Amino acid sequence: MQNLQTKTVREIALEMPITTRVFEEFKIDYCCHGNTLFDEACRNVGAEPEVVMEKLDGVIETLGDREHDWVADASLGELIDHIVDAHHVFTRDEMGQLTPLMAKVATRHGDHYDYLLRLKELFALLVDDLGPHMMKEEMVLFPYVKKLESQHMSAAIPPFGTVQNPVRMMRIEHEAVGDILKEMRAITNDYTLPEGACPSFTALYHRLAHLEADLHQHIHLENNILFPRAVELEQKTFPLLVE
Repeated sequence: MQNLQTKTVREIALEMPITTRVFEEFKIDYCCHGNTLFDEACRNVGAEPEVVMEKLDGVIETLGDREHDWVADASLGELIDHIVDAHHVFTRDEMGQLTPLMAKVATRHGDHYDYLLRLKELFALLVDDLGPHMMKEEMVLFPYVKKLESQHMSAAIPPFGTVQNPVRMMRIEHEAVGDILKEMRAITNDYTLPEGACPSFTALYHRLAHLEADLHQHIHLENNILFPRAVELEQKTFPLLVE
């Protein structure tokens, strides 16, 4: 790995997707705020850039040749289908199943661990944000991008004027989701379980951490790959389209 100091974490994640494993380990934001330079991103989470770089080198050397970056060769339609099938479906399922589990744990243990009540509130906010957000993508943005790719010059200009308008809104909503996830992790001390935690408490923390990691990948695919490619395609298709 060379010249990481001149790259943003977004650029690193795009060039070598395997590196997102390390970014997750060190809690480095590569999805919502990926335009931060590598050194700064490391220090923002209290990590030494040299330590992170060493871990990145190890992961790339060990696993770099085993994972094919299919995203680089995927059409926009294929990328959208993957986002919906692999991430939207998972997110909806987890939100539905975790809501009663969250209520159960907060009710049983909230008297001893009052931060669970705030965690429950934050999770409810997450659900309220993500449900409509994914629906807007599936009903409005994604169909337009697929149509733009398949019909190209014959595609009609959308009622929202330009794809940059919904993309901008989706990015803003992604940042809001990212902020909620950060607060959830902060008040749980990185999902550290109290001594003697019951199976429900343990399952809740494990699944919330898994949901967070999946959302990071989900948002990364949209913010850093799908959205820029969709904007670029529209600009090529409608070069005179005014934002």
